[in-house]
Amino acid sequence: MDNFILQEIERRLKRKINELERHIFSAMWSEHCGYLHSKNELKKLNKSGALFPNENAGGVKIGNWGVFFKTESHNHPCAVEPYQGAATGVGGIIRDILALNARPIALLNSLKFSFSQKHIIEGVTRGISDYGNSCGIADVAGEVIFDEKYKDLPLVNVMALGIAPLDKIKLSSAKEDCAIVLVGSLTGLDGVGGAAFASKELNDNKSEEKIHVQIGDPFVKKKLIEATLEILNIDEVVACQDCGAAGLLSSTTEMAYKGKCSIELDLDKLHLAQKDMSAAQILLSETQERMVFAIKDKALKKVFEIAKKYELEVSKIGKTFAGNDYIVKKDGRVLSKTPLEVICEPYVYEINKNVQKKQVNNKECSFETDVTNAVNKIVSHPEFASKKWFYEQWDYAVGGRTFVPPQRAGAAAIKLFENDCFVGICMDSKPRFCELDSNNGAKSTFLESYRNLVSSGFEPLGLTNCLNFANPENQEVMTDFAAAVSGLNEISSKFNIPVVSGNVSFYNETKNSKIYPTVTIGMVGYCNNESELIEAVFNKNEHVFLIGKKINLQSDAGGSLYQNILFDFLGGKVDVADCNLEIKLKNAIFELRQKSLLKGAIDVSKGGLLGALLYVLFNSNIGFCGNFFGGKNYTNAQKLKLLFGEIESRYIFSTDDFNKTKEYLIKNDVPFVHLGVCVGDKIKFDGYEFSLKSLKEKYNNSIKNALDEY
Repeated sequence: MDNFILQEIERRLKRKINELERHIFSAMWSEHCGYLHSKNELKKLNKSGALFPNENAGGVKIGNWGVFFKTESHNHPCAVEPYQGAATGVGGIIRDILALNARPIALLNSLKFSFSQKHIIEGVTRGISDYGNSCGIADVAGEVIFDEKYKDLPLVNVMALGIAPLDKIKLSSAKEDCAIVLVGSLTGLDGVGGAAFASKELNDNKSEEKIHVQIGDPFVKKKLIEATLEILNIDEVVACQDCGAAGLLSSTTEMAYKGKCSIELDLDKLHLAQKDMSAAQILLSETQERMVFAIKDKALKKVFEIAKKYELEVSKIGKTFAGNDYIVKKDGRVLSKTPLEVICEPYVYEINKNVQKKQVNNKECSFETDVTNAVNKIVSHPEFASKKWFYEQWDYAVGGRTFVPPQRAGAAAIKLFENDCFVGICMDSKPRFCELDSNNGAKSTFLESYRNLVSSGFEPLGLTNCLNFANPENQEVMTDFAAAVSGLNEISSKFNIPVVSGNVSFYNETKNSKIYPTVTIGMVGYCNNESELIEAVFNKNEHVFLIGKKINLQSDAGGSLYQNILFDFLGGKVDVADCNLEIKLKNAIFELRQKSLLKGAIDVSKGGLLGALLYVLFNSNIGFCGNFFGGKNYTNAQKLKLLFGEIESRYIFSTDDFNKTKEYLIKNDVPFVHLGVCVGDKIKFDGYEFSLKSLKEKYNNSIKNALDEY
């Protein structure tokens, strides 16, 4: 704790703090818990229409059900202990959903790696699989990006989605005259100081940091899920919080502060893993699989019986009453009595927005290479390639709700049996776009998720975000952060899609490197019935159309993947979204679907036009014959931009009725190009020819091959 923060705390308290209080404020006034650098900017995000956006997780309403979702980061823990870091990241996001009395039904992830850290890739992958699937929750979608910017600094962003009847939702605000009850694992030393650990740059000696990483037990979590859902359906159970960052300290302070009441904890009442733990260790332990409840006394017996039924430890550890104090007792004496508003309202920094970020290379990539070489190199690159190496290690079908498996569409389709409809979910990021232009990069990331849902047949409803940045004490970093939040607010307001929840991860930096500014978005949509779902699959003899923007060869396509893969180059300007065109294209997709003219679809994003087409052809195991260049004599550099440039507002789709489809597009003034026909086992365009089988083999095996090289 630096001197300025210490002086600010003691100024507010009008007294010196003791040793326990130093630990309390070090956690609660950390960046991870207190959002010291980001809170003022986050207040600007559009939350209009969100369901309980200030709770553990926010959501949207579908019929009489609330669909709750949130992202979380576990970047620092995964850097030092990949397996447990990933496992407990999944565990934490599950508890955020669970605390609302929502049953978790789906998991997603957004992962950033360097191939030079093979043990991190393998550890994170196993941690996600072993934990989430053992809890009985399907891992249904996500993304993986590879870049040396994430060497030693992996990003592991996870998302969970759950459902609850609107009349059964429980919030986190305690009330006066409640008992405070802790249910779950024995509190131990694992994860002590985890919140502070996540609020600093990584130490070069990572072995020293492993003490801050929690240890998960998915089988206890499964029992805790069922017990919590049963407990929260008791009327006299007033509120619930999970023990996440800063453990019991953050959960109980936030519960009381939101409920405008005092809370007293007796640490001698806790069930502990070892008896010699100090008060600070007990409060700050981040032992997993624990939930805290505020309960009226007459329900205590029933709650204890439920815990016993599920073989879970349970303790009454405190009480609430009138006032505004946080009181900690141990060994029969009061160790701290502190006003809750001082603990829960930390000092917030102002951002100096006059600091300009150093210009990233804004020149267009002019390097040339042969198209045949480019196609083979891109389909062989792990970032473009099939992610089956990852998702085949995860169970995406457990629970029986997953209707569209990974990679069959832009978004996963989850059956909501309770309302006889489908929920669409996806998770996306575009870090290179954000590096070039954080404002437009954030907008582009939003639109990537938006188009993934639309191309899968879903009406987008709401989003969650995970904002991953380097050291916030660097004003250039905060300039990027403010620009990203501003862009996200602007675009979500334009489309009337609220930000229902989110997370910020700072200090993703070491002495030698820092990550790209990485805005990760998880978005949720709605589809009424099975007949409206769209998959990224084309069939024999179907015609393929491109709708939306055409690439202007005089403009930029900055941040495109082909620059990175072919030339190790990042430059150019990020394409600016045309929101009116985006809405027109969405309406066209849905109307074509309604008229049974649209058979399969995907948005054009990573890998550009040819990348999108290859993705679908590999899914469909079908060839293609067409024309992209219109007989014009382009240079190789121009051909690469036309084939692989990434700009906004584009989809490709297939139809079995060429004439009616073309007639509709012309009549409704939808910009389009007829690309060709799905046929045979070759991919042919403009004089180039490729074997579908050969390209698909490279596409399917490149991640395994790259890992084998290490």
